[in-house]
Amino acid sequence: MASLLNQLRGLTTVDCDTFDAHVARIYGPFADCTSNQAIVLAEITKVDPNGKLIYQSLIDEIIPIAHWMFGKQTDATVEELAAELLAVGLALRFLPHLNGFIHIQTNPKWCYSTEKTVKNAERIIAHVKHLSPDFDTSRVCIKIPATWEGLQACRELEHRHSIATLATIVFSMEQVALAVDAGCRYVAPYVNELRVHFDATYTDANKDRAALFCGAAQRYCDEVASSASAAEAAHGFLSLQTRTQVMAASLTSVEEVMRLAGAVKHITVSPPLLTELEATPAAGWPGAGTVGAAAAITGPSATGDAVRLRELVRDQSQWRLAFTRAEAGESERKLGQAIGIFCDMQDQIERLVRRWDLTGKKSVSG
Repeated sequence: MASLLNQLRGLTTVDCDTFDAHVARIYGPFADCTSNQAIVLAEITKVDPNGKLIYQSLIDEIIPIAHWMFGKQTDATVEELAAELLAVGLALRFLPHLNGFIHIQTNPKWCYSTEKTVKNAERIIAHVKHLSPDFDTSRVCIKIPATWEGLQACRELEHRHSIATLATIVFSMEQVALAVDAGCRYVAPYVNELRVHFDATYTDANKDRAALFCGAAQRYCDEVASSASAAEAAHGFLSLQTRTQVMAASLTSVEEVMRLAGAVKHITVSPPLLTELEATPAAGWPGAGTVGAAAAITGPSATGDAVRLRELVRDQSQWRLAFTRAEAGESERKLGQAIGIFCDMQDQIERLVRRWDLTGKKSVSG
């Protein structure tokens, strides 16, 4: 009997929101694999039944490389380099279960610096080449928080360096429009604000509206793609703007996932939800009537004023003001909250690296 996961795959491309290769072996293959600092931290701290770190061999491999790389540059600390390398190492282990991109998020502490974010992205690509020289780095997509500076970094990476990008932590059409204008391959609206994944007592009261926003974001991307000029098409050229796809993220229930089925091009799904989707028969599911509901058009203009949005992305001051005012300030608040949480996770990874590094040195000297 077909499961909800089977039904979902027939309507939308399903991506895996984890670095746990065991999950991929059970439910894969997947198109893409997405990650962030929280996912990396959760994975590298896993232990076996004997209390030993599952990824001890990866850690032992990465820390000396980070020290070697530190001596060849001045842009990142040993701990920052190791955090990046650990993410890349985990991603590369996931490859047998993918046919699309591996997504690696930049250091959130640099999300308000275009220059540092670009350097971070280039360094991640270099790490991939170092750890897996034969891997096609065009399959690496860099996840970047959707601040003004972050989205300008996406623009530079896409246009000047041919590096694929995903604009993440998206809560407003202003962010969507700027991501599309920058040429991002993906834009990732959050259905739930990030806090819900770390505070069991908290519920995002706006998640139903956010699901409709995901559908509206996909329609905006499609409208921009369809409006590509005939002249461009006649000359065999399609601008970067024509390819942005929505990847819905930050989901907490099967109902939320299925509401987005067919409404967006991609959905990235966590292991617990993959398990529940696979275990639930599609036939007779009580929520069958809500499948794809996020595609519904509500109001006179579901994507907002498209002309206004396309003009807005050319004016930094006006874009910032519009984003600040979006959803009565809630979009900016949620973005800031997520950046703060990811920074906390980054700090924890770096502290672990320092501890492991010190432990390793003691073992060698002892």
